[in-house]
Amino acid sequence: MASLERDLIGFACGSVAGITLGLAIGFSRIIERLLGPVLLVHRQIALFAWVPLISMWFGGGEAGKVVFIALAAFQPALINTWQGVSGIPRSYRELADVLTFGWFDFAWLIAIPGALPQIFTGLHSALIYAWTATVGAELLLNIAPGLGGRMNEGQHLFHMDLLLLCILLLGGVGVVFNVVAGALEHRLLRWRIP
Repeated sequence: MASLERDLIGFACGSVAGITLGLAIGFSRIIERLLGPVLLVHRQIALFAWVPLISMWFGGGEAGKVVFIALAAFQPALINTWQGVSGIPRSYRELADVLTFGWFDFAWLIAIPGALPQIFTGLHSALIYAWTATVGAELLLNIAPGLGGRMNEGQHLFHMDLLLLCILLLGGVGVVFNVVAGALEHRLLRWRIP
């Protein structure tokens, strides 16, 4: 299914970028001071406001759609990773200093495992946002094969059955994504103390 492939590529790109930048901001107060205000403004801009720029820069083809989906996944991955790393208690940092942990040891052994619950929450949200954006991309950036294209076809031909079927499929895939992401999160974070 074209929509699923498009979604997963955009989700992967946006999540990797969001987690990477979130880790950088969470670990560096300088980067946080530099990028924090820009990211605050970025959060206030509706996702669909980016459509004209994306279509100008990347076109309405596959690249534009994937960038749009990645942008949707980027924000929740970034914010949750940033908050997860920033939320590591100061006492953990002090303990790492007492144990003479270097920066890498602190990050790898304390901060990232401590931030994993929020990182997974961000990934969970990013997966759902990416799925929603997939249909938006297919509807707004040149009609493409996939559920959005089929919905557009149903609208133009007045086939309510096709439209409703696509809407049900969207919801069904969203539920499956939600259940799978929740199960993975639960399984991978089983080591946590409840």
